[in-house]
Amino acid sequence: MQILEFPQNLIGYLGYLWFVKLFKHQYRHYKDAYIINVEGRWGAITFGKYIFTDRDYYGTQILIQHEYGHRLQSKRLLMLYVFIISIPSFLWATLHTLILGRLDISYYWFYTERWANKLGRINLM
Repeated sequence: MQILEFPQNLIGYLGYLWFVKLFKHQYRHYKDAYIINVEGRWGAITFGKYIFTDRDYYGTQILIQHEYGHRLQSKRLLMLYVFIISIPSFLWATLHTLILGRLDISYYWFYTERWANKLGRINLM
């Protein structure tokens, strides 16, 4: 069924080649995913089985579990993941960073993030 995850896995694989193979960034395996350490302090993003994290996320198990929840969403939703999770999650993260975080609204309130927590078996609320 990985062919039906093609869009997100293609983007993830290209990122993997860029960061790991070309620039020799640190990476590790977590279950069936690759966790890639990317410089800076920006959080994390999941493309299929490729999870890109900043240095804070890379070393934090509970946040890796959350991102792995997005991995499981990708496996379940296949090509629909891009429209049901990726795009709304990106827009939510942007909106939360710019406005909602100041209003004391939890980042994990949004459906994409709540579901990722549930699938990753964690409680970040």
